[in-house]
Amino acid sequence: MAVLGQVATEAFPQLTITQSQTWVPPQDGTVCIHVVGAGGGGYSKNNATFSGAAGAYAKIPTLAVTTSGSYTLVVGNGGLGGSSGNDGGSGGNSTIAGTGLTGTKTCSGGGGGVNGANGSGGTVSGSGQSWAGYSGGAGTGNGGGAVGIYGTGGDGNATTTGSMTDAQSGGLAMSGYGIICGGSKPSERSYFNANYYNYPNRGDDLCGGGAVTYSNNSGWIYAAPGGIGGGGGGCRNANNENHAFGGDGGDGIILIQYLPW
Repeated sequence: MAVLGQVATEAFPQLTITQSQTWVPPQDGTVCIHVVGAGGGGYSKNNATFSGAAGAYAKIPTLAVTTSGSYTLVVGNGGLGGSSGNDGGSGGNSTIAGTGLTGTKTCSGGGGGVNGANGSGGTVSGSGQSWAGYSGGAGTGNGGGAVGIYGTGGDGNATTTGSMTDAQSGGLAMSGYGIICGGSKPSERSYFNANYYNYPNRGDDLCGGGAVTYSNNSGWIYAAPGGIGGGGGGCRNANNENHAFGGDGGDGIILIQYLPW
């Protein structure tokens, strides 16, 4: 996982949770909690590209917490991209439960790309505390799905309306005070017709990874991984599926933001 920055002040910090843990609030206050499920991995083959889907997103807008409370936070791991003609793995669920919450709240991970089908987006479950959010975007032949903050995540494709998140831009490090921010662009689909070794860039935060197709290639070909919560791209190496690697899905994340009101 990439190292993420955080917005913080002494009085009202933002806590960036990248690993499952028991969380005890470091100070009393009111928090907003954002939860993102992990993305699914892309499929690798010599005949098609099937990409992974994004994890779901939801938030608790306000929750009073005290230092005597305790919360179980689970952060999903991104699904692994398939290699040598194998399916991509599904992304893990991200969940929260604990003091003052009604049951367990879940943002499920996106499905992996498999032989004959792209991954389906993760979904939101749970209730109470104004918990609400959106399903992740599905994978397509052009790339992994994106996380949706204001609506269902975009399905993967090579345009700005596809695997790019609808979150405010700036990256997760710019999130704060009830707002979650994402990347400014997806990782786009690539086409080549030559011997080539491809190591693509990861999709931006909350964005999907682009698929890749090579029609005449004996090199080692890798599709783009998804950004945080995003689906990984599918990979097609027409000459040698044993040299084709689907992109990994992005890990999930939980942001806990202390609010000054």
